Amino acid sequence: MIHTLAALRQLAAERDEFRLQASSPPVNASQKCMDLINALANLRQTVTVVTLRRPKLDVERVWSKFATASHSLEALDGQELRALCCSEKTSTHPNFIAALARNPEKLNRGIYLYGIVNGYFSEWREMEDPTTIEALLLAALQRFPRNSVARHWRVNGALFSRQAATSVVSTIFTHMKSVDEILKSHHIGLTTKLATSVRAAAARSAASYVLSLATGDMKNDGVHCLRWITEAILSDLTPVDAFSEAVSALILSNLASRSVTFQRALRAYAQRHKRLGDPRVRQSALNWRPIPTEAKQRYMSWLACDSITFFFNVILPNNSENQRRKDFWMRYHGSIKDFQVAVSEGDLGKIRTSERTADLGDHSRLDHPTTSAFLMEFEGYGGQRYIVIEFSETGNAAYIFKSDDFEARKLSLRTSWFKLSEHLKFDKTHRILHSLGWEQGALNRLASEFGIKR
Repeated sequence: MIHTLAALRQLAAERDEFRLQASSPPVNASQKCMDLINALANLRQTVTVVTLRRPKLDVERVWSKFATASHSLEALDGQELRALCCSEKTSTHPNFIAALARNPEKLNRGIYLYGIVNGYFSEWREMEDPTTIEALLLAALQRFPRNSVARHWRVNGALFSRQAATSVVSTIFTHMKSVDEILKSHHIGLTTKLATSVRAAAARSAASYVLSLATGDMKNDGVHCLRWITEAILSDLTPVDAFSEAVSALILSNLASRSVTFQRALRAYAQRHKRLGDPRVRQSALNWRPIPTEAKQRYMSWLACDSITFFFNVILPNNSENQRRKDFWMRYHGSIKDFQVAVSEGDLGKIRTSERTADLGDHSRLDHPTTSAFLMEFEGYGGQRYIVIEFSETGNAAYIFKSDDFEARKLSLRTSWFKLSEHLKFDKTHRILHSLGWEQGALNRLASEFGIKR
């Protein structure tokens, strides 16, 4: 208020100065009103938050006094009543609400009413008999004198019902606003149970909305939709289940399938998000556990596609034979369950100088001067997993092992250092030889012998 009055006084003084000086230069209205604009912005920000300054009283002691007096409000002075209204432990207690129902005039004071409303939002409909509290609050808001916060709650009476979360989400989607912005506009604490319910419902509504979009809504509209969902709907406060459902919907959507721009924007969001990250990296793998298998597999196939491209375009020599191998394995990128690139000493320089190194992600090392390897895991008959290994240098066959045999040697796709013969060529029983016209034979063998299909 002090800053506002000072800004107004300054404007009044400058008005008189301009009036007396006819030769004054043109006035930049925005610049001259900047102090007033800033003061107004600060007022608008603070008005969205109902601040409760709780009296320094022992709430348990006050409650004991209230209980001893047969739950009579007459036994409490103003400070004590305020303490019980503003404490989340007592504000929605059935005995306290019953006492207020017998003395509804007590809620004619704003601080008491705000305390009960905040307590209601904090425990939204998880308290005993929420309908009694809702009826008490709605009646109090009808009697309350003119006040912007109370008037807003009175007009938006659905906030005090089982439809509260649905009503708030409807406003969010109608106006395409952020969850936090709408919560603040309704004077709902951002960490209350009502706010948590709104965040979950908004995330699930976003998931349904994305999955319903037709393929004609691609490109610009799709990226705009993604930005709104990831920036305005999803946050660190979104419950895990709802967050996972929304991310899964984005990955499995028509937008992601048909629009490369949308898919790359979604991947950039997921890779840098602290609740997701790169699922190939050990630290981030746990984050992806709540994501449904189908969505995680789709996401992994995108990463595999990039890694195949990187391996064959950057690490391998550019020739027709390597192009054929790349085209062959690109047919399988959607079926790859997991993968890894193991880089030789000689190929490290190619990785360091490539502009597409980010597409490679985390990689292992191979103790060979010139040969690098691309390891792919597939699922075959009966859920049996297989590791297929392609090598960078021609003259090497592609090796196929059961994942169980691979792991029996204390190896995994995340092994940091592989030995060429001991780890990646330990059994020559199943190999794909890159002889003339090898592709069709490899397709048939992978499908019939191992159950690995595109």
